[in-house]
Amino acid sequence: MSLTAALSNSSNALNVLQQALDVIQNNVSNSSTPGYAAQKLNITAQPFDIASGAAGGIAAKGLISSRDSYADSEVQRQLQTLGAFTAQSQGTSALQSLFDVSGTSGVPAALSNLYTAFSAWSASPTDAAAEQNVISAAGSFANAVSQLSDSLQSQATGLNSQIGSTVDQINTLAGQIRQYNQAKLQNPEPNPGADASFENTLEQLSQLTNFTALSQPDGTVTVLVGGGSPLVIGNQQYSISAQAQVDNNPPAVNPQSIPTSQILDDQGNDITASITGGQLGGLLDVRNRVLSSIIGDAQNTGSLNQFAKTFADTVNNILTSGTTSTATGAPAGLPLFTYNNADATFAAGTLAVNPAITTAQLAPVDASGNANGNANQLASLALPANTAGQIGGQSFVSFFGGIAAAAGRENATAQSNATLQQQVVSQTQSQRDQISGVSLDAQAAAVLEFQRAYQAVAQVLTIVNSLADSILAVVRQ
Repeated sequence: MSLTAALSNSSNALNVLQQALDVIQNNVSNSSTPGYAAQKLNITAQPFDIASGAAGGIAAKGLISSRDSYADSEVQRQLQTLGAFTAQSQGTSALQSLFDVSGTSGVPAALSNLYTAFSAWSASPTDAAAEQNVISAAGSFANAVSQLSDSLQSQATGLNSQIGSTVDQINTLAGQIRQYNQAKLQNPEPNPGADASFENTLEQLSQLTNFTALSQPDGTVTVLVGGGSPLVIGNQQYSISAQAQVDNNPPAVNPQSIPTSQILDDQGNDITASITGGQLGGLLDVRNRVLSSIIGDAQNTGSLNQFAKTFADTVNNILTSGTTSTATGAPAGLPLFTYNNADATFAAGTLAVNPAITTAQLAPVDASGNANGNANQLASLALPANTAGQIGGQSFVSFFGGIAAAAGRENATAQSNATLQQQVVSQTQSQRDQISGVSLDAQAAAVLEFQRAYQAVAQVLTIVNSLADSILAVVRQ
């Protein structure tokens, strides 16, 4: 091999080694950049054949990324689950806080006071003060139920708003993915910085909703949200939207119920059922399943409305079945409670004391003429064994306690799931980082390796230079 070839090979080798060192420097600089995967210069040997004039040496053939698509996909999948559990935990925590499990305030305390008033009235059915206490306690109970209903409906409105904001965030991230695809179509060459930003965007999207990302031959990525609705295809974005309305598919049983949240694709198709992961999936679950089970929706009455209606009807039926006194021709009793029955989901929110009733119109006498028969029946509603005061085999106290307990269980389950899932995410991310993350120790070892190679090539250049000087000296002589 000629000295000229040796000089050329050595010079080229120094250039290649410098590129390798630059790649390492870039890795170290981006070691904490979200989504960045360690890069390595692909160094290949050039053919060496004296007969044909192939001089050998080394050449740089682009970058090799350590990114593992399967590891990235698994991290995204686990983040989708974590996002759902976290949103469920936060949403049910706010829901649980509306119920006083101690029984010292709210509906439990008001119901207990009403039962006490019924009991006192049964002992003195003609006492005006006892009768007034019944009406006052009934008013406090109705007010507690309607206030709870209002608070739950306000939470529903807040969840609908959060769902809308989350959809906006999803569409914003979809726009960033579309921009990445546009850049890929213009220049398909690997770009570690752009790829890192893109992977970070996918992880952010994972925390918001469940999706599938499919790599295409042209370098772009197709993103399908939920069960396969397009979000980004090539350089086209297909935005989703959120709306709150009464679901009429199937036809609504309660057409005037509080609107639930729906997610629509860019064609207006309802894809709510397919959104199960990420923050959006968790919020939808709390709003449309957990909260609707209490306040009702297009198909369900809601446990709180069932409680309010059944209790009011039970008390009203007892009072209207009797009379205000034992005197012949005494007027029949009036109902104690009223509520709007235009829609089954209105009962709790509109529960109130009958504005027309006075103490003189309470009916302590039952249909058999017992002076305190009705008052005794009302007092006995507090007894768990009284079948007249039950909902589905439970006393009114137990039934309402079940509503609060269910909210507590939802929150406890969501919190436990979120805690465990956070551990799974951390483990998955750690495994991914072991594959594609930047190890500073490994980069330091690579620096030493290439530095020594650099020094060796430099030594070759020194020797070649010395040989050239010797040859030139001979030529001069």
